[in-house]
Amino acid sequence: MIAQFFSIALIALLGAMLPGPDFAIVTQNTIFHSRKSGYFTSLGVGAAILVHMTYCVLGLALVIAKSLLLFCLIKYVGAGYLIYLGINALLAKQAEKIFSADEKVKKTSQSNLKSFRQGFLCNLLNPKATLFFLSIFTVLIKPNTPMYWEVIYGLEIFFVATTWFCVLTIILSHPPIKKGLEKAEKYIAKLLGVSLIGFGVALTFIKKSC
Repeated sequence: MIAQFFSIALIALLGAMLPGPDFAIVTQNTIFHSRKSGYFTSLGVGAAILVHMTYCVLGLALVIAKSLLLFCLIKYVGAGYLIYLGINALLAKQAEKIFSADEKVKKTSQSNLKSFRQGFLCNLLNPKATLFFLSIFTVLIKPNTPMYWEVIYGLEIFFVATTWFCVLTIILSHPPIKKGLEKAEKYIAKLLGVSLIGFGVALTFIKKSC
């Protein structure tokens, strides 16, 4: 069990570190809003992972993966949401950033709830996440594994992924790094917007039999 525990932790970390929609939305909200926005986006991603873990433990992930209708519904809704976020990023105006008269730091009108919701929906509506977590529970976790261990593994994946995105937020919002990124702010905004749209379009090609 100990070896399996660390194996799952490593796979969860590598999966979280791979460039994808979660990476893009956390990066976007951290750079163009605030460190707090990045934290809440990371927590939103983590909350969605808990949802994935819950239905994996209950065995519903296999049902979703096997059901053409459910899988396609999640796929197209998720793709549409990512494209929506990408278009918003492309159309965002620099005027949305308001400077404080007392503090030489950028403020944002985006609420913590909105940041959380973006992270939550970005991960929850990604069918690749469903397949990723399903593969962990079907390949790495044995059928006779006690449910309490499955719950522990689920919490482990949540903790590893959420911690990684929070660390990413800290790195991106570190003053010297953020100052350098802000010099290319408009280009990064367009790149992230195009990336989100690209991820959304790519999702539509998963299982073409849909």
